[in-house]
Amino acid sequence: MNDMIYAYGHVFIYRSQIDELLMSEYLDNNHVDTFGIFLVEKSQMCPGLYLPFLFVSSFHWGYKAFNADTKKFVSHINKESVNAANLILVPIIESSHWTLLVGNLKNKVWDFYDSLPKKTHRAILPEVISHLYEDTTTSFATDIRRWRIRKIKQVPTQKNSVDCGIYVCKYMEAVIQPEAVVWADVKDWEDNMAKFRAEFAYAILSTTIK
Repeated sequence: MNDMIYAYGHVFIYRSQIDELLMSEYLDNNHVDTFGIFLVEKSQMCPGLYLPFLFVSSFHWGYKAFNADTKKFVSHINKESVNAANLILVPIIESSHWTLLVGNLKNKVWDFYDSLPKKTHRAILPEVISHLYEDTTTSFATDIRRWRIRKIKQVPTQKNSVDCGIYVCKYMEAVIQPEAVVWADVKDWEDNMAKFRAEFAYAILSTTIK
């Protein structure tokens, strides 16, 4: 416990996980959820900075495999919060690969972001959506399982096997911007991966400063 750097609800970041960030290693659920929590906190501190959004913990899907109680991860999703939001961010970890599912609550469509595009990565989406629907059934005005799923093209993609988590973090940060992203113009992510990781590590470490 002495090595713990950050704790928020079910999320814990230890010194070793800071090292993983800085040494360009694989990100786990705690990393991705921490990034999502930071986005939520920034949106609350600076209203209007981002489009209104809801964040779904990556543990919601991850814990399903263990037949655990997953409703606690979506207790903040209700009719009021859904009506007030434009987007719902659903990071997914499956077979050691991170992808991002984004629900457009106004247009009733799902957008899928994959930094290492494969058809097999998309195959799990109906199950992810169904699980979310089962735990939040009365929150949505329509059946989210029937929404169309669009694969977003021309997004930045990774060149290695370990950066998928940081790509998902950057996708989340990009899609909630007030101005729509022109993905064809985003070409520098790969060159800036070390910088992105360092900025994230700094943000985590900054939470320890009182």
